Amino acid sequence: MGRYSKLYLGIDPGKQGGMGILRSDGVVVTTTRMPTGKVRIMDWISTALAQAGNLVMVVEQSQPMPKQGIVSAFNYGRHFAIFEDTAILLKVPYHTVTPAVWKKSMHLTSDKNDSFTACRRLFPIVELIPQGCRKQHDGIAEALLVAEWGRRKNL
Repeated sequence: MGRYSKLYLGIDPGKQGGMGILRSDGVVVTTTRMPTGKVRIMDWISTALAQAGNLVMVVEQSQPMPKQGIVSAFNYGRHFAIFEDTAILLKVPYHTVTPAVWKKSMHLTSDKNDSFTACRRLFPIVELIPQGCRKQHDGIAEALLVAEWGRRKNL
C-alpha cells in the first residue's frame, strides 16, 4: 500500500457490507467485501494500518429498520461495535456518519443504483463485481463513498 500522509478507510458495516481505502488524493488503494467474523475484520484493518501508516476510519452508522426484529437489531449492533473496538485497540481516529448525511452531501438518494453510478464516476477503475460474483457489490461501492465523504471533510 505504501505510506501516505493520510488514508481513509470507509466502512459499510453490514454483514453484506464492505470496506475500502482511499489515499488523501482520492486514489483507491484497496477494497474488500465484509470479512466474516470479528477476527477477520480486525485482521484486515490491522494489516491495512500496518501497511498504510496514517489511517482514519469512517463508518456508516445505520439504524434498525422499523420492522426489523429485536434479535436482528441486536446482532447488527454487536457487528457495528467491532469497528469502534478495533479503532480503540489500534488507536485509529474513528468517525461515524449516518447514510442521510453522507448521501445528502454527495447528492445521492437511498437508491443503491445512485451509489453505483457515483462510485463508477469517481473511481472508474474500481471493480464493483467481486471475484466469484455476478452482480455489483453495493457494500464496496458505499464503503468507498463513505471514505470519499471523510476525505472531502478532511477528517
